[in-house]
Amino acid sequence: MHLQVRVFVAAFAAIALPAIAYAGAHKTVLPLVDIEVDPEVEAAVTAVVMETAERWNSQDYATVLELWDPDEPYPTYLAEEQAQWFVGWDRLNEYLDPPRPNPIVEAIREEMYDVQVKEIGPDLAIAIWEMRFHMKRVMSNAIGETVRVSAVLRNTDDGWKYIHWAESPKTAMVYIEDLYEQDVDDDWDEFFEEAKEKRKEVVRKKRASTRSQAQ
Repeated sequence: MHLQVRVFVAAFAAIALPAIAYAGAHKTVLPLVDIEVDPEVEAAVTAVVMETAERWNSQDYATVLELWDPDEPYPTYLAEEQAQWFVGWDRLNEYLDPPRPNPIVEAIREEMYDVQVKEIGPDLAIAIWEMRFHMKRVMSNAIGETVRVSAVLRNTDDGWKYIHWAESPKTAMVYIEDLYEQDVDDDWDEFFEEAKEKRKEVVRKKRASTRSQAQ
């Protein structure tokens, strides 16, 4: 193992792992909760979420603005890379429909899944889901990640529209841990089962030796 890698692993173990341990079962993934919701509301809101991905995938990002309620005086938006919340139409328009397209970004792809909808009031609903995101920049390899997203939508005369959007990426510590997990060899599980049995035999012999020396 190279020195730089050893230093990084040591630093990660000393800083990240204790913090992760305190978080408890942070990697536990349970079945989705079956939320009681009007099926028509669920279908309509889910359709907006799916349409959002299609509009991003069209590469005409400005069309996403059509999915927002124009009568909302203070739309709020937080993408994972933003330094602060965007509040109001000026910031939202500048982000989704800038005067000049970003020359660095060559393509973006989004996929929404595990969408859940919860009604929170008359003509108001919250949607939560997972967003699989890919982006290709000039002279760079494509990158991808999965981000949790939540949004508030209002039922208008033109259908359900966004009034709030927030992306919730994983913390750096959990993200790094995920990268380590993804790098595990395919045959690890088989090796692990064998290693556990070998380890049991090592412990058995060690205990027998300790008892023998104590007599």
